[in-house]
Amino acid sequence: MIRPILQRVQSVFRSAFSWRRRRELKKRPGHFSIRRKSLLARIPWQMLCCQKRAAVAVLGAAALLGWSMMDSRTVGADAAQIVAEVERSRPEAPPLPESASMHLDGRVAMMLQIAMLQDAIKRLDEIDSYTATWEKQERIDNELSDLQKMSLKIRHEPFSVYFKVEEGGEVGREVLFPISGDDPRMMVQLMKFGGRLPALKLDPNSSIAMSEARYPITMAGIKEMTEMALEIRQQDLKRISKIRASLRDDRTFAGRPVFAYTMEYPSKDISETYSRCEIYIDKELMLPVYAKNWGWAAGSADSGTTDDSLIEYYAFKDVNLDASLNSEHFASSNPDYKFR
Repeated sequence: MIRPILQRVQSVFRSAFSWRRRRELKKRPGHFSIRRKSLLARIPWQMLCCQKRAAVAVLGAAALLGWSMMDSRTVGADAAQIVAEVERSRPEAPPLPESASMHLDGRVAMMLQIAMLQDAIKRLDEIDSYTATWEKQERIDNELSDLQKMSLKIRHEPFSVYFKVEEGGEVGREVLFPISGDDPRMMVQLMKFGGRLPALKLDPNSSIAMSEARYPITMAGIKEMTEMALEIRQQDLKRISKIRASLRDDRTFAGRPVFAYTMEYPSKDISETYSRCEIYIDKELMLPVYAKNWGWAAGSADSGTTDDSLIEYYAFKDVNLDASLNSEHFASSNPDYKFR
């Protein structure tokens, strides 16, 4: 008796939850249901189609503009031409006022001077020979010599020197170093007694040769002066806080613009030899052409720029780096010289 009842209940549940039953119920009068739109049905397709067309138009215009601006050349294919085009299109810098000049002090000025001296040595290493008008004045045995002006010829390899005194001192004196490849002595033609005496042959470091010079002839020339100045400046850099270093680029020397460097030493404790040093670097040649150094006046601890404290002065004017000098220019047999 229980079994028929369970079967009846099961039939009722099947009927209630059958999809066919639900469909039949929907067809009966009075039945209603709430229809829900699907997600796809809610999308405003018409509006999206309009926006899609607009997006496609924008992308197409961007692609066309990019293509028109694109350079067809491969990057790096012709670097020189690209650089030239950039330089041609570069706007010109506004003109600086005529009074504009560079003034530097302290470590920056010292570092820049050292860099220029190092660059000058590299440039001189590439120069075979040159001519110049050499001016020299030195303190020897505590006596300041006369200012001398000499016509100078220098060859770096093999190192050779010839000069002739034009003004000051013994005018007409000629000096040649070395005498020859086999003779490392220097030859000096004196002009006493009308130059009729035979030329002296001296060791460059002998007492006679050094009696009229602070340095041997082996240290003559721009390169040797530059190397000496560089060595001193590198030592000065270690005590730069105690030295007044400055750079001015509005100076001229012999009618040519130069970088003018000045170093001032407050006391002998900082530099026993120098109280003030000046060196000029030619802006066009980028080579030192002027060096003037002062020491400490006898019996005084104050620095000065008078003849009483001047130690040495060297200058090179009318420098010709294209002289192309050969062995004949450094031979005692040269007919233009008066060596006997």
